[in-house]
Amino acid sequence: MTQDNCFLLGKITKPYSFKGEVVLWMDVDDSEPYEGVDTLWLPQQGILVPYAVESLRRNKDRFVVRLADVSTETAAKQLSGKDVWLPLAEMAPMEDGKFYFHEVQGWTAIDRSTGEAVATIVHVVDQSAYPMLEVEFDNGNQGFIPLPDHVKVDVKREERKLVLDLPEGLLDVYLSNDGDNGDEEDDGFEWTGEG
Repeated sequence: MTQDNCFLLGKITKPYSFKGEVVLWMDVDDSEPYEGVDTLWLPQQGILVPYAVESLRRNKDRFVVRLADVSTETAAKQLSGKDVWLPLAEMAPMEDGKFYFHEVQGWTAIDRSTGEAVATIVHVVDQSAYPMLEVEFDNGNQGFIPLPDHVKVDVKREERKLVLDLPEGLLDVYLSNDGDNGDEEDDGFEWTGEG
């Protein structure tokens, strides 16, 4: 099993007891779909190694986990700080209009108003007030498509497409042929935040 076939569930933060239990922090919006997992995958010498879950119980905002063959505090300490992975097949399904940030890499962004493909998604940047798609346009320009909460997104998983309401003027900025992306004059791009 490799990380390419898996998604990051969270991290083992520390031992919980001298009997080998560990504290698991799940880095997910909803942990409930993962509270019944029977195997956790942890990195060891460049590969992911399976650890059978003997028990998993909630403890405040974390989980206390007993793993097979981890029965001492020393063994638990050796797992502290390790990322925890699960196979992509175990990823909880998303509700309509939602997507996992990692899954849309390489997908096509579609302009809802025209139905046309406008760009290829490079990845999702989530370091601001709302996520943004970093995309590459057909002309080779790279740019960003903002995704504030009010923007309607249709997720077409089988087609590997996101259908989006693009801000007015966004395409003009990135698809201009003068090479300056509109920096020298008013390009008409205005993000009003209205949906």
